[in-house]
Amino acid sequence: MQHAELNDQEFIRQIENVTINPELFTHEAHIRMAWLYLNNHDSDTALQHICAAIKGIDTKYAGGTKYHHTISEVFARSIAMLMQQKPANTWQEFILANPGLGISKKFLAAYYSDEILYSDEAKTQFMPPDKKPLPVV
Repeated sequence: MQHAELNDQEFIRQIENVTINPELFTHEAHIRMAWLYLNNHDSDTALQHICAAIKGIDTKYAGGTKYHHTISEVFARSIAMLMQQKPANTWQEFILANPGLGISKKFLAAYYSDEILYSDEAKTQFMPPDKKPLPVV
């Protein structure tokens, strides 16, 4: 089974209840989740849901060792920005319109020094970039 086989409501329900099979929570599934939350909530609420979902899944399946709040929020803000630039009717259309979507180390390095990005604080709370401002969503 793949995450795309779940309808949007079931997909979000499984994420929020942390019952989704971790093998289904792929990079594409992260994008789908973010697109759904951003499409159905105001930006602040969506960011809270996105970060809480990623953290909850990490806590259950990886013991809380992988979650990074700043990177999760930058990821969500990037998706929100792209949704404004290239509106799509479905998450599938959004992914097709934005091939290669992701947050690379090169992208992060344009905004953050390693000292800030990989600090203990950045893992647990949003840290503003220290090189240049993030695009506004």
